[in-house]
Amino acid sequence: MKILISSLYFHPDHSGIALYSSDFSFYLKKSGYDVNVVTGFSFYPKWEKAESDKNKFFRKEVVDGVNIFRGYIYVPTKVSTLKRIIQEMSFILFAFFNFFRVGKSDVIVLFTPPITLGLIGVLFKKLWKAKLIINVQDLQLEAADALGMMKVGVILKIVNLIEKYTYHQADKIASISDGMLSLIQRKNIQDEKIYFWPNWIDVREHSEKGRKGHFLKRYPELKDKIIIGYAGNIGIKQGLSVLIDLAVKFQEKQEIAFLIIGEGADLPNLKEYALKQNANNVYFLPFLDQSGYYDFLSDADVIFLSQKKGVGDIYFPSKLLGIMAKSKLLLISAEQDSELFKVVKQNQIGMTVPYSDLDGLIGELDRVINDKESLTCYTEKSLSYVMQYDRKFVLDNVIKQIINESG
Repeated sequence: MKILISSLYFHPDHSGIALYSSDFSFYLKKSGYDVNVVTGFSFYPKWEKAESDKNKFFRKEVVDGVNIFRGYIYVPTKVSTLKRIIQEMSFILFAFFNFFRVGKSDVIVLFTPPITLGLIGVLFKKLWKAKLIINVQDLQLEAADALGMMKVGVILKIVNLIEKYTYHQADKIASISDGMLSLIQRKNIQDEKIYFWPNWIDVREHSEKGRKGHFLKRYPELKDKIIIGYAGNIGIKQGLSVLIDLAVKFQEKQEIAFLIIGEGADLPNLKEYALKQNANNVYFLPFLDQSGYYDFLSDADVIFLSQKKGVGDIYFPSKLLGIMAKSKLLLISAEQDSELFKVVKQNQIGMTVPYSDLDGLIGELDRVINDKESLTCYTEKSLSYVMQYDRKFVLDNVIKQIINESG
C-alpha cells in the first residue's frame, strides 16, 4: 500500500505537529508500507530556514526509508496574520507540484493546519480514487477568532467554506481531544467519519530520556534553585504573561527561578512585559533541541503550562504526554471548562488553577516550597495515566481502523 503524508511541519523540526507527522511516517515505514511525505523546508519553531535551504524550490531526500519531497515556503522574519496566510499559500502551491512528483497513492493523510491543505487532498483523492484522512491538530479558525487575530471578513468566510468542504469530502476526520472532536461535530460532519486519534508517545523511551544535572551544568546560575519552567512554542494562545505575574509575587524568594524557554511570535511581547514588571527572576532561554529539552525536564521542579482564555477546546498541548512520561510535577493555568484543565484535574495528575486566578497560583507554588512531599500523588498518577497513549497501542489502532479498512 502506498501512503502519502503531507504536513507543513516535519522532521527535522521537533516541536508541535512535526513530532507526530514525522513519527507516524517512520512508524508506517517500519510497518511495511510505501511511505512518501510532502512538506516544506524546516523552519519551526525558530521561524528561520537553514542557510542551505534558502532560495531552494524543491528537494527530495530519504530518511529511514521514507521519501521526503520538500517544496519552497515563505518564512517571514516577523510573524503576522497576513504573513502567515502568505506562508500557507506558498506551501500549498509547491505541495501541489510535489503531490504529482509522488504519484498515485492509495491513502492520503494530512496533518492540519493549514486548512487549505485539505483542498489539495480532496483534488488528489478524486484524481487517484484514494482514501483521504485529515488529522486535525489545531482548529485554526476557532483559534484565530478566539484570539482576535482575524476579523470576520471575506477571507475568513472563504477559509470556513474550504474547511467544511474538505471535511465533508474526506473519508475520516480525526482529532486529538474530545473537546476538538465536539467542535468538529458541530460542523455537521457525519459521526461515522469522526475518529479519536490522540497524540502518542513511546512511554518507556521518553521516561529514560534526559540526563540529570546536565541542564543545570549548562546554566549554573540556576543551581540550588527551585525551577518553575515552561519550554516550547511561545505564542499568543499560551498566555504566558501569567507566569511573569506569578514570578513578580515571588521576587523576594531568591531560591526560586522562573523559566520561559523557546521561540515564537509572542516572545518579544513577553520580554517587554517582564522588563516593565521588573521581573528579574524570570529567565528567557533559547529553544532547546530534543536532548536539551529532556535534560530540562530532568532538572526542573515544576513544569508550567497555560492556555489563554477562549482556546480551551481549540487545541491541546502535545508536550503534556512527554511531561507525564517523565513523572514531572505539573502546574496548569487554564479555563476550568478547557480540555487541558479537565483532563489534569479529573485524573489528578497535576495542580490546576483557573487562568485568571493569580492567588490560586501563589497558593499552589507555596505548597511546592513548603510541602512538596504531599504532591507526589500527582506524579505517581501521571505515569500510569499516560500509558493509554503509548505509541504502539495508538498507532497500531490507527493503522487497523482507518488505514487498512476499506474507504
